[in-house]
Amino acid sequence: MNKILSILPSIFILSLFVLSSANVQAEDIRLQEAIKQTEAVVLATDVKVMTQLAQEAKEYVIGVKSTDPKNEYLQEGLKHLDDIIKESQADKAAAARKAAIAALGEFNQIENKCKLK
Repeated sequence: MNKILSILPSIFILSLFVLSSANVQAEDIRLQEAIKQTEAVVLATDVKVMTQLAQEAKEYVIGVKSTDPKNEYLQEGLKHLDDIIKESQADKAAAARKAAIAALGEFNQIENKCKLK
């Protein structure tokens, strides 16, 4: 019984580490999906497709932002995604593409910051 009680704290700590790692991986996957969708906006020629891709990217970024609400790069990236949606709905593909490139710059800053850790 004493042996079991002595290993319980270790099991608890290990469980916390595994859960934390799973959250980081989920966040990374959402960011990668947002980047893929935003890259697709840059390549898209149809403004309706641009709008749809930007909306999907925005959903992924909101998921990442829920775990890190004060991240300035996520906030700026979201603003650029809103610009993509606004510009593509106004049939301004070039302006939407420019906003997508700006959003990618913000998302790449997040990736670079994570690599440095």
